[in-house]
Amino acid sequence: MSKKKGVAILATGVLLVLLSLTVFLYNQVQDQRAGQLAQTKLEALQTAMNYSVGLTLEQQQIPSSSIPQNAIELDGERYIGYLSIPALELELPVMSDWDYEKLKSAPCRQFGSAKTNDLVIAAHNYKKHFARLTTLKQGEGVLFCEVDGTVHSYTVERVDTLKPTEVDRVKNSERDLVLYTCTYGGKARTAVFCGRTNR
Repeated sequence: MSKKKGVAILATGVLLVLLSLTVFLYNQVQDQRAGQLAQTKLEALQTAMNYSVGLTLEQQQIPSSSIPQNAIELDGERYIGYLSIPALELELPVMSDWDYEKLKSAPCRQFGSAKTNDLVIAAHNYKKHFARLTTLKQGEGVLFCEVDGTVHSYTVERVDTLKPTEVDRVKNSERDLVLYTCTYGGKARTAVFCGRTNR
């Protein structure tokens, strides 16, 4: 191998390592930012839930659903409540509807409602969001607190890995609550199927 070829291969290797490091650091910053945003919104939401009677709590129709729900507006975004997963020591605000931009700051309601027992909540696999869903075990508890103070209690029934195309298995699972996120790299989905423990 010529000296020039060896230098070119070495330079390419160094460039790839630097590129990988850049991507890793970017993802770490995004993850940290998402955790901080969610925590800030959670605190604001809980404060609003405690003190908003007649002020910010409104009975409104959420555009992406035909189901009327309570929602609290914070900085132009609507939140329907917050999720608590004690086994993961995790509490997160939940936005009323979803898009990829919103998922960067908090989990989002994708389908259904707690009131109709078909709530589906999606989030990114950030460490401070849904990255640890795979560690949940059957029988562990999950709580969803609506902005009107109603607390819905669930138990994990199973954790599955799904293909990205299996949206119907999430949307029409016949489970009361589904939490899901992408796996690392986005090649599959982790879905946690939960049944209600309080009726």
